[in-house]
Amino acid sequence: MKTNKWGSQTGFKKALLPFTISSLLLGAPALMAAEEDAAAEQVERIAITGSRIKRVDMEGASPVISITAADMELSGFSTVSDVLRNSTLNSFGSFGGASNNGWSSQAQVALRGADPRQTLVLIDGVRLTKSPVTGGSANLNMIPTAAIQRIDILTDGASAVYGSDAVAGVINVILKRDYEGAEFSAKLETPDTIDSGDSQRYTFTAGGSSDKTSFVFAWEHYKEEQVLYADLPYAKAQLKEEGLDPRYLDNWHGISPTGRALEQWSNGWVTQSLNQENNCDVYNGQGSGTFIGPLTRLSDESYSICGYDWTQAAQVLPETRRDSVMANFTYSLTEDTSMFVRGMWMNQNTVDVSAGDPAWFPVNDALPARTITTSDGTTLNLTPVEAGGWFGYRMNSAGDRTADHNDNSLDLAVGFDGNFGDIYWDLSANYARYDAFTWGTNYTSTPQLSGSVGGFDDDGVWQGWDPRDPESRPPASVSANFDKFRRATQTAVRGGLQFDIVELPAGALSTYVGASHTRETYYSKIDGQAEAGNVSGGNGGSGGVGSRTVSAAFTEVAIPVIEGMEVKLAARYDDYSDFGGTFNPQANISYRPIDSLLLRASIGSGFQAPLLTDLYSDVVRGYAENEVDFIGCYQDGISIGDCEYRTSYWASSGGNPDLEPEESDNTNLGVVWQFSDGWSLSADYWTLDVEGRVDTIDHELLQIMQIQIWETEGQNVPISARLPGVDILYRGDNVSEIISPLANAGLRESAGLDMTLTGKFDFEAAGELDFDLNWSHMVAYKTSFINEEGGVELGEDELGDVYRPQDRINANITWSLGDHAVNLYSYYISAQENAYVDENGEKQVTNELDSFTGHNLTYTYNAPWDATVSIAALNVLDEDTPRETSSPREPVLSLYDVRGRVFTLNYTQRF
Repeated sequence: MKTNKWGSQTGFKKALLPFTISSLLLGAPALMAAEEDAAAEQVERIAITGSRIKRVDMEGASPVISITAADMELSGFSTVSDVLRNSTLNSFGSFGGASNNGWSSQAQVALRGADPRQTLVLIDGVRLTKSPVTGGSANLNMIPTAAIQRIDILTDGASAVYGSDAVAGVINVILKRDYEGAEFSAKLETPDTIDSGDSQRYTFTAGGSSDKTSFVFAWEHYKEEQVLYADLPYAKAQLKEEGLDPRYLDNWHGISPTGRALEQWSNGWVTQSLNQENNCDVYNGQGSGTFIGPLTRLSDESYSICGYDWTQAAQVLPETRRDSVMANFTYSLTEDTSMFVRGMWMNQNTVDVSAGDPAWFPVNDALPARTITTSDGTTLNLTPVEAGGWFGYRMNSAGDRTADHNDNSLDLAVGFDGNFGDIYWDLSANYARYDAFTWGTNYTSTPQLSGSVGGFDDDGVWQGWDPRDPESRPPASVSANFDKFRRATQTAVRGGLQFDIVELPAGALSTYVGASHTRETYYSKIDGQAEAGNVSGGNGGSGGVGSRTVSAAFTEVAIPVIEGMEVKLAARYDDYSDFGGTFNPQANISYRPIDSLLLRASIGSGFQAPLLTDLYSDVVRGYAENEVDFIGCYQDGISIGDCEYRTSYWASSGGNPDLEPEESDNTNLGVVWQFSDGWSLSADYWTLDVEGRVDTIDHELLQIMQIQIWETEGQNVPISARLPGVDILYRGDNVSEIISPLANAGLRESAGLDMTLTGKFDFEAAGELDFDLNWSHMVAYKTSFINEEGGVELGEDELGDVYRPQDRINANITWSLGDHAVNLYSYYISAQENAYVDENGEKQVTNELDSFTGHNLTYTYNAPWDATVSIAALNVLDEDTPRETSSPREPVLSLYDVRGRVFTLNYTQRF
């Protein structure tokens, strides 16, 4: 294990600003010098290195965790997404690629409970292009594991250094640069308790160097099989509780009422079967899934339906394949000048499968009763249908809905750095592009459904589709595509200088000044029929086109106040072409009263620039019927509480070019104590407040806000005066349209305590034992709501609510002896519950998630033929992951790996 050493104050001062350079300006120049170069060694130290998950902030005022490639392997996890999403700093969990939505190819991380878009992700100090699918966050799936040297996580606001998005923290992925030789690695994963979800990862890495050049090449292939709901024992179709009567649909989990059903006026709109025999088995064999029944309702036993088991077709986790290539080349042009060229390409294919579309549609003409005989000899008397009757028809006979996502990213960078005497300089540029295309098949063209139902011809012979007939399939014209193409690009140039201004009694006062210019573009195109709302069963937003430029100037000053005390001041001004400028300062102080104790504090402001998707997404317009009419009540003198008026109006939503940036204030107060040789303890208390959060406001709340504005500011003041881009239009005194795009309307206040304990026991002949403990404890988490007076105020503390765990703890213990090592990686997530106090003062729990503790066990052997073999068991005790008491059959994917115990085998051969 390699840890940072306590360096001199002079070394700290000289290295602080190069770290900023390396972080802001591609990072690579300073970090690619040879190890024997003392200056590069200082920069590497300040850039936060380590071979364990630990706080290595003894050298600076900002708390940082460093995760090496070796740490990732020892933990048992196979992907960058798995490693970061299981970090204690991903406080409330995050999206990791679940199926049955438009984001199944994505994986996110959300530091300190903030929004994923408020965590900045860098590659070698350069922004990773935001995914055009989510619009605001990086896709962790697009980072190849084979190319990684380490991952640094800065757990403090850093907009004064990095600009937008660094509100909750920064994740900096450092790619491999110095590598000699070649190696091939193969890793296999197979779940123990389910028959799906296997994965394979193959990597090849090669590198070399000479006096002036070095290169590294890395290739990776990753594939993961799908997991269906039916593969999970608790999630497959079954009775909700043992002993319940299977005749009632209410008693089933995983059975949809939209299987084969009919509702019409003549039957009192009570659901009935499509054949008078109530035979549901005849509809099996028309596609995936199973029909069961007839089923009825507890509330109405005249109800009769063929239910559909969607769990046999719908995925929990999609089928995924990823391929990536990374190449890194450096060349020393002169003794004082070097250059680098880096390229990274990634392709990901994600196949997201959902059960056939649950369609409901009316028939234009009556369908008379008729008798048919199926191919297996079954006689059916088809239920007559009157004109205007409605079919509930699972479109599994047309095929399962399939969203074939294809994501491609390209990241190119070139840079130069060197010295003019005592002045360090660097200049770099990068271009990145992310394309996401989705080929969506077997969705439903809703305008085609009713007209596709057949009828009798003049000879009395049935022609066309009869939804009642189990052997009659819908025509191809009913099927529709839900295709999407989205692209995001980023082009940037940046450079800067670092030099000492003056020599003070405690050391040199150093500064770094730099500037950058960036152009970002966004393009989204959705299938025209889908965007018009004529295709059912899909999802995925709207189209839009936008671009902007960002010019920035930034500086940092490191001031040695007295021996052992360092103050760092940072400031950055960003000028955006679409919303204007923003200035963000930050102050950090670190003080060592004794060699083994570090005290640190920071305060700063940050911002999240409006996303291009939020600014420029197309407006979607629809008609809202039978909605609450608070404004009409107000005009007639009726209070909101007594309002019973209903009305209909046009409703518009989408992007808002008038959005302003979300703004934040952050503080951090911490201590690092090296209380014994090889042992250290750190604790950091932090706060993060955000205002102007971007969100969509409910129409009823918008009406309340407008009434409040009239009451306090005058009848001629529109709601757009408070929320630019939002408006309510009138026809006379009646609401004719509510325009409710995204708006800056929310607040959030949060605070927490992050602690680590690291150490080592040396048993000499019996080996070594390394220990790391990471504990993140949330202290406060409040978000805003709009009150009855139309004002915005903070709500009650949400900590401990479902999906708001207060504590996450990870413990890592490694015993090593010679060529053998055993690692135990344990992780804990605290219990969560939703509750209220009733009128009798009694606590009533409405939903809860139990606490969870899991363990990954890994054995590693370094073989004499220059190979490494690792065998691991993830969740080795096969602990059941918690599920909500309100939805006990639904897996919780944002917090837990639902595959149960997973065995892995990893073989690495070096050449």
